[in-house]
Amino acid sequence: MKAKDLLTAIQVDAAGEMKKLSTYAYVFVREGEKETNQLLVQVETNKIVLKQQAHTRLTLNQFVKVLNESKEADIYFNEELVFGYRLIEEGIVLG
Repeated sequence: MKAKDLLTAIQVDAAGEMKKLSTYAYVFVREGEKETNQLLVQVETNKIVLKQQAHTRLTLNQFVKVLNESKEADIYFNEELVFGYRLIEEGIVLG
């Protein structure tokens, strides 16, 4: 998934039924059977890579700033390309 595509999808949700988007705090990914928001973002050439990092919570605001700075980049969790997202009470889950 490209950063610009995720930004567009988030904006559509914010304009539609999910007007509470500003209340969502964190970005999560699925790690096995669990979801984690202890993530570090690394920007590489044409890639935004999320990696698990203990004691570092990735906020949605931080992530949106990175997405805006690298709109043409693909989003990865470790080596896996991220293909979508879903909204949950505490934020968004990528994957």
